[in-house]
Parts: sequence; structure tokens; C-alpha cells
Amino acid sequence: MKMVVAALMAGAVFFFASLASTPSLADVLRCKIEGANEDIFITTAPDTNQNDGQYARIGLSPGIGDRAFVVADRMGAVAFVELNTDGTPIGLLTVQKNMRVIKSNQAIDPSGMVLAPSQSTGVCTRCAGLRACLH
Repeated sequence: MKMVVAALMAGAVFFFASLASTPSLADVLRCKIEGANEDIFITTAPDTNQNDGQYARIGLSPGIGDRAFVVADRMGAVAFVELNTDGTPIGLLTVQKNMRVIKSNQAIDPSGMVLAPSQSTGVCTRCAGLRACLH
């Protein structure tokens, strides 16, 4: 029985290792937000330039920017919670199924008070990849 379990474990390790080495593509969204001078890019893992493999990135260039974790709504919207360098949430971008986006920002001071909340809307388009968004 121990040999069977060991063989199954070895097979599972090989299977997951082969999945990890298979290149997979991520979504890259270019979002035009009302009132913003530049496009905002949302790049989901693993196609970020940070090689951490677990976070999406929100920034002014594809694949580079603040870390974000992704929450998928069962109705089809996707929320990206933007984090600053110490992991504090500083923004929320919610992309609807129709690619309309709502961007909510705030600052949280050391005492936990929320400062300067703001919200704006826009629209996103999906790029074919990191390089496709640069043109």
C-alpha cells in the first residue's frame, strides 16, 4: 500500500510540475478612465513582469504596477483589489462583463481612517498580450 501511495504521489508531483512549466497567457486590459490622463493597464498573473505569479498588476504599463488580487463575482464581474507596497488596499477596479469599469480609490492613514475617497468610470478593451497593448 505504501508503494502505491508513493507512486501516486510521484505521479501527482510530475503532473503538477509539467503544468507549472507550461506557458499560460493572462488577460491584459487597457482601461480608459474618465479624468485620467493615461490609460490604466490591468495584467493578470502569470504574464506580469514581476515573476511573482500570484498577483495581477495595475499600472501605467502592461505587466508593471501595484499588486492586486482578483475576485471573480458569480454574475460575471471581476474585481481587482489594488494594494500598496505594504499590502494595504488602496483601490478597487471592478470590470463588468460588458467591459465597463468602475475605479474606486482611497487612502488609509495610520490610524485607520479613510481619506480622499473617489470613484470614476470608464471602459476597458482586452489586448492580445503584453506587447499588443504597447501599440
